[in-house]
Amino acid sequence: MEILEAIHSRRSIRSFKPDPVPREVLEELLETCRWAPSSQNTQSWEVVILGDEIMKEVKACLIEKIKAKAKPKPDIPVPNLPEFYLKRVTKHRDLVDTSQFPPGTDKLDEKRAEYWIKGGCFHNAPNGIILCMERTLFPKMLLDAGIMAQTICLAATAYGLGTCITLRPVYWPDMLRELIEIDKSKLLVMGIAIGYPETEARINNFIRQREPLQSFVYWRA
Repeated sequence: MEILEAIHSRRSIRSFKPDPVPREVLEELLETCRWAPSSQNTQSWEVVILGDEIMKEVKACLIEKIKAKAKPKPDIPVPNLPEFYLKRVTKHRDLVDTSQFPPGTDKLDEKRAEYWIKGGCFHNAPNGIILCMERTLFPKMLLDAGIMAQTICLAATAYGLGTCITLRPVYWPDMLRELIEIDKSKLLVMGIAIGYPETEARINNFIRQREPLQSFVYWRA
């Protein structure tokens, strides 16, 4: 797949087939992604791949936290969004909501609650990725993790895989450190759901929206 096609066609996938991604596919994918750029070539990212029984255990613990309405305590605080950006977020959430729950949907509140739980545990993907970094490198090297996340998501399209970058799985980092044996010296930056997309799912097919260039590009030529 050409890189421009990948950029245009990639989208956040929120409904996955149950089939796990073979380890050899993930290894080949990451073998390519290790060539992602980083500040001063520090390659400051660390990547934890979740699958099989560990993935099930992580999902179960995340569901427990969400149902208990446990207060999030992420390593990297989530900012309060200014009104300008909050409007974009609200618009997108409404688009996601109406795409999967059209007018007349039965038991709407119940289904929305189920979706909220599902979204908090990697959208029920068969595999998950946790991106980490050394605490001592924060905040300067945080951008490296973002570059790696984008590289993984773009490269995944070449393997017929879908991805969704997600923060909610790392809202309770101490729980994850214990479950998947991550040292306290590491910051849990973000999660990525990864797997084979349910291509017919409504949530994977709504028309995406982006702001026009003139809303964020300023020419000084």
